[in-house]
Amino acid sequence: MTFRNSYMGSVPRVIGVLLVLCCVAPDRAWPAVNEPAATAPVDSALCVAAVASGDDEKILAVCSTLIDNEKTERADRLKALIARAGVYMRKEETDRAIADYDAALRLDPTQAVLFNARGELWRKKGDRPRAVRDFGAAIKLDPQLDVARANYKALAQEIERIGVEMSVKPQPKAPLK
Repeated sequence: MTFRNSYMGSVPRVIGVLLVLCCVAPDRAWPAVNEPAATAPVDSALCVAAVASGDDEKILAVCSTLIDNEKTERADRLKALIARAGVYMRKEETDRAIADYDAALRLDPTQAVLFNARGELWRKKGDRPRAVRDFGAAIKLDPQLDVARANYKALAQEIERIGVEMSVKPQPKAPLK
């Protein structure tokens, strides 16, 4: 088979593709080059201004839009997640705040303060093992982070006290059979 024969064999396929492209319905056609993108980047300044104003509802609305926009820069998304987590903490929506800290830590797992903040939320929920892990992670990242060290120490003492109380507390006797 020569080059000419192989080339000529593909001509009908090319013509078929061109015909299909020409017959695409207008509502399914590709956008022109000069049309604006479907998802325009969100201005991070709006989220920053909402945080500065201290208006929790505005922070939720504006920063959530920034978080959900796929074109948001990583650093801006991180700041918006932290701001929104703070609002959820103030509103006592612990699970949502933890979810935002989880997402923030996926973006930047080197932030000791985020591990500490999430640890405080786990402690508030009564999940001491996760709280200890987060406080420990915060200390490992930043040994000088006094608040994480204090949280870790206080929680360790609390766990120790619970262990002592459990060992001293009389155990119920098993029923005789």
